[in-house]
Amino acid sequence: MTRRIIDLSLTIVPKVAWAQWPRRLVDQEEPPIEITAISTMKEDGIFYSKFEMPTQGFTHMDAPSHYYEKGLNNDEVPLDTFVGDGVVFDVPKKPGQGVTAGDLERTGAKLKPRDFAIIRTGWTDDAPWGTERFWTEMVYLDPSVGKWLVKKKAKGLVYDCYADPPFLFKSKEGGYYMKYSGSPNHIILCSNGIPLFTFCTNLRAIKKPRVTIVALPLKLKGTDGAPTRVIAIEEG
Repeated sequence: MTRRIIDLSLTIVPKVAWAQWPRRLVDQEEPPIEITAISTMKEDGIFYSKFEMPTQGFTHMDAPSHYYEKGLNNDEVPLDTFVGDGVVFDVPKKPGQGVTAGDLERTGAKLKPRDFAIIRTGWTDDAPWGTERFWTEMVYLDPSVGKWLVKKKAKGLVYDCYADPPFLFKSKEGGYYMKYSGSPNHIILCSNGIPLFTFCTNLRAIKKPRVTIVALPLKLKGTDGAPTRVIAIEEG
């Protein structure tokens, strides 16, 4: 039996302008993403670094507490939540389009209870991630998706677009404006204990309809989520 391991995680790169929710556009602080050498082999005979970033940047997990006051924090989510079978829903979309529950049904893929739903649109790769276009023309999940995943008793959501309706748009004058319509999928999934593994990439590299998912967030105490290494394993 052969085994193929596929990396679904973005590489964390410091100082990427569009690597998190763009708070600076509404005059809010945007936490830095930095990797700095504290010592080097040349100068000190040892190499190690300082790493700083928010919980909600690059590939990461949204723990239930992210949008649900009584939800589990990052370090409280049971370990078996991070490993399991996943089924691929192939739903390519054009810029600005949303994925609906009907789209998922029409793929014919069967989501069993406690499966990961792997929603593949290609947007994180095509936009690509880390660019203005990812946010202003985003492919997103329609609010019907969250309800559908709860009904199907999904273990978790692995996806490569945005979880909720678009909120950032470019004006004719070349600036930006916000039109926030809430976070229905975040709210329904978090309140039902279903974590979101957000901003995954390279989902097109998955060739089989079902794979094993391993999604391990950093074990940060008391947080809403954490940077996560997500991989898919194909057998046979």
